[in-house]
Amino acid sequence: MASPSVTVGAAAPAFELTALGSNRIVSLDTCQGTALLLAFHDQNSVAAVQAMQEAVRARYADAATLLVPSVVNMSAVPVFLRSLAEQVMRGTYAKAAEAMPPGLDVADYVVILLDWDGKVSKRYNARKIATAPLLTLIDGQGIVRGVHQGGDLALAALEMLDGVVPSSDSPPSPAGAG
Repeated sequence: MASPSVTVGAAAPAFELTALGSNRIVSLDTCQGTALLLAFHDQNSVAAVQAMQEAVRARYADAATLLVPSVVNMSAVPVFLRSLAEQVMRGTYAKAAEAMPPGLDVADYVVILLDWDGKVSKRYNARKIATAPLLTLIDGQGIVRGVHQGGDLALAALEMLDGVVPSSDSPPSPAGAG
């Protein structure tokens, strides 16, 4: 049996995905110095992930110190339906963008990474995510600091982040600041 590819305290597996909507490249290299809380999920677990993201942003508002991307494994989508699936996901992104408070850059707070071939999800051992989303916390140096699947995602995320990412009591900085 192969050993897990994600080990707390070890270097995170390399990946590179393009964010839906913003076309921002998200990778360990492009996010160096910024912690990543990767949320692996599908359409069945969106509500749980959104609740987690809201709880996290209430305490960790600054996207410069923490990015919370959703990683969506799209490998099960047949090739002939991929453009339709992407169109649906773009609609989801647009709704989230409309709900953003003024002055914040949606590209920093709504980060949807479509994993079309499923390789990133596989590398991070994201299995059975329809009922139990997987969270993986990576610090700004690319080291895995926590892994959690299922249960109370908000509580798990906040516990993982404590001591790894500085919390903020103030609202997020407006776009362009810093």
